Amino acid sequence: MEVWWISRVIAHHPYTILMTILIFSSTCLIVPLAIKKFPDFSDPQLGFEARGTMLAQRLIAWQNLLESNKPSGQLIDNPLEHYHHMQQNLIIRRKPKNKKKGRKKYQKQIINTKEEIDKVEIKDKWEELIELKNKNKSQDYVENENFFCNVLLPGYARVVIGRNSKDANLWSMEGILAQCYIDAELRSNTHFPSLCQTQIEHNNIGQKCCRSWSPANYVALLSNRSSCLGVTENDLSRVETLLKRCVYYYQNGHLTSNCEEDLNCQKHVPSECYTHNAAYHLLHYLLDIDFISNHKQDSQNKLNSTLKYAMLFLPIATSSATLDFYKELSNSDLSYGKFYVKGMQLGLKSTLFDRLLVSDSILLLVGFAFVTICIWAYTVSFLLTVTTIIAVIFSLGISYAFYTLILHIKFFPFMNLLAIVVVVGIGADDAFIYCKIWQRGKEQKISNNGLVKLVQETMKHAVPSMFVTSLTTAVAFFASVVSNVTAINCFSLFSGITVIANFFLMITWLPTCVVVSERFKLGFLSPANFITRKIIRPLRLFGDKVTIGFNTILARIVINFRWCWLLSLGITAILCCIIVFHYPGLQLPDTADFQLFDSSHPFEKYDLVYSRKFWFEKQGTIDNGDTLPLRFVWGIKPVDNGNYLDPGLIGTPEWDESFDVSHPESQLWLEKFCRDLRAQPFYRNTLGPLLPNCFIESLHNWMQRRCEDPIDSGINYTPCCEKSKFPYNASTLEQCAVEANAKLYSTPSYLWVRNGVSAGLKFLNEPSLKQLRVSNETDSIIKPTPKIKALVVEYDSIYNYSLSFSNMDQFFHQVETWMQSQLKNAPLGMRGGWFVSRLEFYELQRTLYEGTLWAMGVSLILALIVLVFVTFNPLISLYAIVTIGAAIIVTIAGLILLDWKLNVLESVAVSTAIGLTVDFSLHYVVSYKACTSKEREDKVKTALAQMAGPTLMASLTSAAAGALMLPSCVLAYIQIGIFLLLVMSISWTYATFFLCPILAIIGPSSQFAQFQYPRLNLLWNYLRKNKSGNVPESSTDNSRARRKIKGRGMWSESTLSTSSTVCQFHCNEIESFTRPPPSPSLPPSPSSALLQ
Repeated sequence: MEVWWISRVIAHHPYTILMTILIFSSTCLIVPLAIKKFPDFSDPQLGFEARGTMLAQRLIAWQNLLESNKPSGQLIDNPLEHYHHMQQNLIIRRKPKNKKKGRKKYQKQIINTKEEIDKVEIKDKWEELIELKNKNKSQDYVENENFFCNVLLPGYARVVIGRNSKDANLWSMEGILAQCYIDAELRSNTHFPSLCQTQIEHNNIGQKCCRSWSPANYVALLSNRSSCLGVTENDLSRVETLLKRCVYYYQNGHLTSNCEEDLNCQKHVPSECYTHNAAYHLLHYLLDIDFISNHKQDSQNKLNSTLKYAMLFLPIATSSATLDFYKELSNSDLSYGKFYVKGMQLGLKSTLFDRLLVSDSILLLVGFAFVTICIWAYTVSFLLTVTTIIAVIFSLGISYAFYTLILHIKFFPFMNLLAIVVVVGIGADDAFIYCKIWQRGKEQKISNNGLVKLVQETMKHAVPSMFVTSLTTAVAFFASVVSNVTAINCFSLFSGITVIANFFLMITWLPTCVVVSERFKLGFLSPANFITRKIIRPLRLFGDKVTIGFNTILARIVINFRWCWLLSLGITAILCCIIVFHYPGLQLPDTADFQLFDSSHPFEKYDLVYSRKFWFEKQGTIDNGDTLPLRFVWGIKPVDNGNYLDPGLIGTPEWDESFDVSHPESQLWLEKFCRDLRAQPFYRNTLGPLLPNCFIESLHNWMQRRCEDPIDSGINYTPCCEKSKFPYNASTLEQCAVEANAKLYSTPSYLWVRNGVSAGLKFLNEPSLKQLRVSNETDSIIKPTPKIKALVVEYDSIYNYSLSFSNMDQFFHQVETWMQSQLKNAPLGMRGGWFVSRLEFYELQRTLYEGTLWAMGVSLILALIVLVFVTFNPLISLYAIVTIGAAIIVTIAGLILLDWKLNVLESVAVSTAIGLTVDFSLHYVVSYKACTSKEREDKVKTALAQMAGPTLMASLTSAAAGALMLPSCVLAYIQIGIFLLLVMSISWTYATFFLCPILAIIGPSSQFAQFQYPRLNLLWNYLRKNKSGNVPESSTDNSRARRKIKGRGMWSESTLSTSSTVCQFHCNEIESFTRPPPSPSLPPSPSSALLQ
């Protein structure tokens, strides 16, 4: 057939095609790695952010506003700062007009200088007294002062010591000894001396490592013991009594970290509570939050004197340099009696992840080797096995070249590596299909133009099946592009491109290699050898018998108990719908930190569990109950014009040219806006001055001043005074707002800066603000009038920051609804405002949830379209999509019951589940449709006999490949392994025991609900006749002969295809190559429905 022109090219020019593909693929593999930087996985959480949504664009616009407000940015808060500086310099440089004034000025300077000298002398004497006091103090307590050689800070490496039984107590002699022993064990590490902070020894000869900060060492310090090993029960009781008294001052904020050096702190705290700052360090850093409760509660109840967890700080900085130190710790016994190390923070979590991501990839290679053995065992050809592996590598190289060089995507998340698992399985699947059909073609003994026709007939049946399996998987990946999370989009693109590249290699590279193998007559495909006759043949004969018995028993179980299977699996799917959509539902992540390792890893245990047991960590997290700000922004459009596929490119700010706050209507509306805002239920009254929160109110109050200065009558403030009436003219507001901002910024910064952000007006930072001119008439600098570019109104809300999605969702929608109602009545110059707050993690949660549901819906719709075009029967397609949907729901419910949170990786797994489950149902429905029997049960039996074995082997090999990744420490590998185990078992169960009973009960018989396209058939036949008119007579006769045996001479690839992700063992023995062609009841190619 001329339509398969590529088969002629492959048959006649195999070496040319082979070299072309080899050069092209090698170039795609080498060039990106040579000219581009190798992917960096040091920050695995990079890209885990929402981009492109309404709220995400606001957050990016706010970030751009903050960047623009930096000293080198486009905006400036105090545009008259340089003007006042120049004006002051101009006054200083002016000469005195007469000697008398000059003398007075000189005398005044002398007086001021004398006063300054006196102040300096007084200051020097005071500092000398303090120095003497400290000197005497250091002489009395020289040993105690040197007990710890530095101040305790969170930047040091630390471990959490816990108990393994409820009756154990770290605040006991046994607990103190455990702390001492574990500390000694940590310090005995061979890498510890090179990492630790050192101090000079008493004899000034050498240096030694500083002491570790632990509760045991602090008890020793407060008890004048040289070591924690000398601590007694009385020491523990005395320090415990001290903590009882000091906890009240710690919790009300009076006891601070440097209280021993702060005279103001010492006025409010007893002296014993700030001795060596020990009480603060114990309560803040070293003891768990439940050990010492509030002082008022202690007076009524007994003190909780059981210390469950203790922190031990090492004199080592948290950094990636501790990697070797950590590796050696894995061989150490960090336990003593009932106590052991539960978690640790060494500052190398991302570094270790980067290393383990590569080292644990050996498990991927093991799975790769397992699939390779499957291919070799099936094809009995080392050459085809190698070519299939090379095709997989080339497909990854082509995809990476297209990803980086064509699409110009610089960001490569670590999740893209998971595409290897998929493409290995697809490559094996395609190799099985092609080799099986090639052997069946050789059985036909096509003599005329044999090789060309063999390649042609093989590709005619194999290519459509490869296309269908690749299409369903690629569609599932590309459907995830609807997500707005950067990492998910990058993974979807890379994986989808990889599947497509693998498809094109499998229809060019693999057939060419097979042809070359035939020409060289290497004999790799021939079963006529000793190993085949003596070993493989008996095994295949035994496997054939097992397969026949399995198919017979399975068909009876499915048919005889069809109502039981249908009802039980249907009820299970309904219950799983309740689990997924009602309770407990898809659980959103409850921590902003992305989990990198298994929950049992000490780094993850510290971050997920034990970090919240200590005050210094709990106060440092974002979920610390801080008040959520109410920020309303004008002047900048809420637009993200950066690259959504690169988290480092956030674009530039786009200014709202319609913004005009100086118009009188805008002034009135803004004043009413601020007044109404403070009347809302979500507004929180804030103590202290609120100078920049709503600039129009501060400006209005400032403008009430008198026009003449009460001290110097020569100074006139017109028009920025009481003569100007509110609302002001546009020119008056622009002039006076600048002066008011200058006065504001001359006050202490705590009056106008909140959390590093200053609200109020933002002016355009023009070059003219620094290139000031001097008036020739007045000999003074001309005051600039900068342009108002943006406005920020900020107050506090009654809501506290939380990782709870429901709380944050209520906060956002309540404020957003009120804001939109206000903007409806706003003047034209104020309608571009928008609300934003600390909503980054909330938006990621919302995007993951909605994006996952959208991806599932799009994937199911596209899978339905594929099924309809394959079967041309909407009824069968409907049954199949219901089965696929049920399998997906049950899979997700299983993940929920396994306590999976819907994070980025889980979202990808749910989205790609469609592509991993559709193949089983596709094979069953195609086999059912192609069967010529009129009875439903016979059609189901035929489908089960042909499909049950191959699909079962496909699911088992997939599950085995997933199980091989479970020993990994990297959570991504573990979750992919669990996901493959779960999705393959559930999808095969539902395809076999749910879809087949449905077809046996209400499946369409014969041509019921079967669509035909006669015009397409006529056009196809017409093209075939025109093409055959130029073919020699012998070729025409051969074509007629082939048409007579159509459906009989070739095995359907639907009976050979496997899952799109794994290989399988076929149960047919190798010597069946010499058997007669299969019976006509075997189904044709899935593409045959397209050509009927």
